[in-house]
Order: sequence, then structure tokens, then C-alpha cells
Amino acid sequence: MKLPRLVLALISVFLLAGCGIQPTGVISAGEAPGGFQLGEPRPQITLYFVYAGQISPVQRAWAKDATPTTVLTELFGGPTRQEEQEGFYSMLTPGQHVTVDASKLPVTVTVAESMKSLYPIGLQQVVCTVSASMAATGQPVGKGITVVASDTKLESLYCN
Repeated sequence: MKLPRLVLALISVFLLAGCGIQPTGVISAGEAPGGFQLGEPRPQITLYFVYAGQISPVQRAWAKDATPTTVLTELFGGPTRQEEQEGFYSMLTPGQHVTVDASKLPVTVTVAESMKSLYPIGLQQVVCTVSASMAATGQPVGKGITVVASDTKLESLYCN
């Protein structure tokens, strides 16, 4: 019985060794394939929400004009349903009227909300979001950001 197995094994080796494919040299096939390009990358904005008690950036696709005021208005709209499901939340009161004057330094943010309700995490959400918006358009924030709330004004604020 061992002989038929040995013969079968030898036949298999010969068949595999002589499969009929002949070696060739290098065959040119043109340019290497490129990646898929499905159009221009979509512009994004960065909003700062709270995740596990810490300020955390969230990227959103954005097709509108991304001025600091429109971006900050979006921040005050709160996280999307998907962002909430991922654990993001906001310390800001939704729908508050906000404006950003970036025409001179320091950049001044005016919020129709009390500083008591903003401080400290909501204030950082505002400052970091405005800083990111300014940086995305190449505008300096050199002297920090001034935030004017309904009850007080804080100057020289930076995103930490």
C-alpha cells in the first residue's frame, strides 16, 4: 500500500513542477494605478463640544461661507444627533445670538448669554471654535479673543 502513495506523491510533484508557465522578462504595463478621485474635498469646519468632560474638536462638512460668526452660530446649534450618540454634548444654551468682530485685534465675540452660564467650559467651546475658524482662513488671533457676555467682558482668552 505504501507504493501507490509514493507513486501518487511523485506524480503530483512532477505535475506541479511542470505546469507549463515559461519564465519571462519584465513586461511594461504602463503607469501605476492612482487612487480614486471623486471630486474636490469638501470644506470642513471645526466645532468644539464636550466629550467625557473635556473640550474636544468635531469636524463637520460645510458648504456655506465659513465666517467666524456663521461657525459660532453653528456651535450654538449644538451637536448633531450622530454626535450626541457618539457622546458629544454642549454647555452652551442653544440658539443664542452671537457675533464675531474680526476686523481688528483682538477679535471680539459678543454673546447674548450670561458669563455665569458660559464659564468655564462653554467659554472654552466659544474661544476654541472661533480660534479654529480664524486659523482655517489664515487670520491671526495674536492678541487673543475678547468675549463680551450680557453681564461681563473677558479679554485675552486663548484656546487651551
